[in-house]
Amino acid sequence: MIVLCLSLLNAVGACASSGSGGGAARPSTSVITSDEIAQTSAANAYELIQRLRPNFLRTRGAVRGAPRGSPNQLEAVDLVVYMNESRMGGSDQLRQIPVSEIREIRYFTAADATTKWGTGHTAGAIQVISR
Repeated sequence: MIVLCLSLLNAVGACASSGSGGGAARPSTSVITSDEIAQTSAANAYELIQRLRPNFLRTRGAVRGAPRGSPNQLEAVDLVVYMNESRMGGSDQLRQIPVSEIREIRYFTAADATTKWGTGHTAGAIQVISR
């Protein structure tokens, strides 16, 4: 009897936590999908990211090796932008990519970008995947 009650409680708990409530799916925190891209009027990748995932563009990581208290101390390290697997440069390169050429955009943390592409990604990376 106790085993039957425990089994029933376990089954009810599993159903309650399945998350299939039919609500709208939350957007990924690290990917901008083609469906999301199709619904925006942004002209380029920078505008698109700024509207949909502005946190991709936030400065992260260390500051360049300026001495403490120097005027350059606050110069932030920029993230690295890739078009497919080709390194393009810093975040300013996103303005050069028209939305019509984009299938998906992915954000990589510094650790994930270093694992994928090697060192030099202290602020993370954005990968634009073309159509």
